[in-house]
Amino acid sequence: MIPNLDHRDLALQSLLDYGKQLERALRGLKHEEALWMPDSGSNHILWILWHMGRMEDMWGWYIRGGDSSAWIEGGWAKRLGIEPERTGVGDTIEQVRNFPQISVGEVTTYWQAARNLLIPTVREISADSLENKHPEIWIHAPERAPTLLWVLGRIPVENSQHTGQIAYIRGMYASKFR
Repeated sequence: MIPNLDHRDLALQSLLDYGKQLERALRGLKHEEALWMPDSGSNHILWILWHMGRMEDMWGWYIRGGDSSAWIEGGWAKRLGIEPERTGVGDTIEQVRNFPQISVGEVTTYWQAARNLLIPTVREISADSLENKHPEIWIHAPERAPTLLWVLGRIPVENSQHTGQIAYIRGMYASKFR
């Protein structure tokens, strides 16, 4: 047994692990490949990457009790030209298709900015606060505000799935166009 490990170590290991996998999946990604949609109802890689950044940013904002996000305070909503309230959850296929003409590098930099806020936030979560909720900022459904423990589990689950989607779409693209 390794001494002094706790819930934060597991959460951080998960975040760092899928982050490395995502960086590997994005390596050498060209803009046309990032915008390719396997069919007319599919998300493209650039949208998925942006949504992953939004999820890390939104959940970090939630854990911090509504204090700061890269998206708003960091100016990324304006910089990327996307409505401040959008997270990707509930986006229509038209919104995916009409995603702003921004580079993979810009979206990756936003994802990294969101991570740079999230990781120190996760390091600060005490065991005593794992059952805490923030219904005051979970305004769309305060009665269903998640616990911090649920959020710590949700981030790596959701973003690992999205990392796999990106790798799968790249594989589909490669088999179709190379």
